[in-house]
Amino acid sequence: MAETMEKQPSNPNIDDMLPSDLISEDETVIFAIKPSLWLIVFSSFRMVMIAMGISLAAMLLSPWLRDLSKYIIEICGAIVLIRLGYAVLQWVSRSYVLTDRRVIRIRGVFTIDIFQCALNKVQNTFMTLNLPQRFLGLGDIEFTTAGTGGIEAVWRHLKHPLQVHQQLIQALNVAANRNGQKQSLLNNSNK
Repeated sequence: MAETMEKQPSNPNIDDMLPSDLISEDETVIFAIKPSLWLIVFSSFRMVMIAMGISLAAMLLSPWLRDLSKYIIEICGAIVLIRLGYAVLQWVSRSYVLTDRRVIRIRGVFTIDIFQCALNKVQNTFMTLNLPQRFLGLGDIEFTTAGTGGIEAVWRHLKHPLQVHQQLIQALNVAANRNGQKQSLLNNSNK
């Protein structure tokens, strides 16, 4: 685990990324990371392409639209800037945390959404790397938990997803072993 910890960039600003009362004193943060800045591009891509298409159409139709084409292009430019600004806020407000007890996802610009799950309740993790992500060295990690039939949370657009997933699996295994030891101690004390 120490080997993979060295590969993951250290994060001296963990306190800046997390609400002060989210982590208890006896809980150890293994890592707290943010998604790649490519999140801004991926989350804005569709809106930017639509606005650019409308702007291009307005430019091509400018002989018939006259002054209206100029306003359409300006409105589309404003929409692109607003969408990119919102994407930056989404990136700033998103954090992924692995502790020795829990996985945590924090996101939300206007409404904060915090997903947290005890490591012993995580049923499965899935790593997905779509084509653009593979070219950029990014990936997503999805979580399913006990009691649900679907994906509960996703850590999106992670840098070094294989290393992050490996650290996550190691933490899950340590938690399972610790939980198994506690369970066997309880069983022995009942005899």
